[in-house]
Amino acid sequence: MEVIAETVSVLDAGGVLTTFYAIVFGILGLIFGSFATAVAYRVPRDEPVSRGRSKCPNCGNTITAIQNIPVFSYAVLRGRCKHCGVRISIRYPLIELITGLLFAATALRFGLTLEAPIYAGFLWALVVLTVIDLEYKLLPNKIVLPTFLAGWAALIVAAVVGNDPSRLLDAALGAAVFGGFFLLVGSIYPAGMGGGDVKLAFVLGTFLGYLGSFGLALVGMFLSFLSGGIVGSVILARSGGDRKTQVPFGPFLALGTVLAIFAGQRLLDAYLGTF
Repeated sequence: MEVIAETVSVLDAGGVLTTFYAIVFGILGLIFGSFATAVAYRVPRDEPVSRGRSKCPNCGNTITAIQNIPVFSYAVLRGRCKHCGVRISIRYPLIELITGLLFAATALRFGLTLEAPIYAGFLWALVVLTVIDLEYKLLPNKIVLPTFLAGWAALIVAAVVGNDPSRLLDAALGAAVFGGFFLLVGSIYPAGMGGGDVKLAFVLGTFLGYLGSFGLALVGMFLSFLSGGIVGSVILARSGGDRKTQVPFGPFLALGTVLAIFAGQRLLDAYLGTF
């Protein structure tokens, strides 16, 4: 893989291949984003993910392939069901767009490596978990645990192919730091930290640690708490200071991790450079 990447780098002096690669990943992201909406809808309802085509939740009519083209169909149909005319939530094209952008960014971040599809799949799982947690305040084991197991299997393959097994130790350290901290907080204050958040933290620490040992995991944690604290304060202010208002933390964990993947090392280097 390293030889292929170096060859592509030489051929791609003008950035044409890199741009094409990012566009292909972005298109795949739109498609997987559409699938993410179906998974986020079905999993909390205990419906089989692979069963049949999507249907309009209002009239029950099947959404055909031409009506299910990511973003495009929503725009053409003007955000309404073709059969009953009921408005379709804007969240569907937004999820597709966000997933497409994340996939494209992953292609640019990792280039032609095994890590690119691995981290694209990881980010896809985070999108699904974020959507579910925002609506149901739930991080389902059906998604968190397979992401953890499949993630470790994929990263082991990537480390072996890349002849860099030390990254697996970094991944373990990241999981221990990120997940261990949340496990400790959850043990001390169970009401303030859900079990799903703790499990997800081990997953996030694994993927961040693989990229930069526990340092990047710490950055991800900091960014998660920072974003959660800011948004939580705004929500408390708007709700009149009612501390009973529940704010799911999963989306902030996902946001902090995404920021850490794409900008965390630069932030860490800048911070360490001040000393």
